[in-house]
Amino acid sequence: MILGCSGSPAATEAEGYVDSLAPALAQNGILAQRFLTEASRVKKKEVDGGQLAELLAKELVPQATELAGTVAAVTPVEPRLGAAHAILVKSWSDRAAAYQALSAAWVAGDLSAWDSAQRQNAMSKLDEERYFTAVNAVLGEWQLSLAQYPAAPR
Repeated sequence: MILGCSGSPAATEAEGYVDSLAPALAQNGILAQRFLTEASRVKKKEVDGGQLAELLAKELVPQATELAGTVAAVTPVEPRLGAAHAILVKSWSDRAAAYQALSAAWVAGDLSAWDSAQRQNAMSKLDEERYFTAVNAVLGEWQLSLAQYPAAPR
């Protein structure tokens, strides 16, 4: 039997994993775009940091927290898939915490905490990129892959 052949338990799990993450990845793309749009608006002085802090607290933190919980509930059995998935769980959990910390730092007027939260957010992004490299290396055995920012359905 050739490893990765269609119908093997590992291939079936890999296909199920890809299918189970598709909705979360689509939501993640929307969340990431919203964060970048709002950060750009702050930079252009179209909104102030206080408005961003409120948006973070009321919309982005809850969305990021929900996404972190969604991926944490997925438990791959295949060890290499599980190891890669753990990177995503950490990344998205760290991002939710970073968004919360950004909001709190702005409200407190704590520039040091703001800088720390920005670094945490940047690190979560790097971890997310590490996840996609790792998971796609595993999924490639079954001619599968995950896109970091899948195209929105039309």
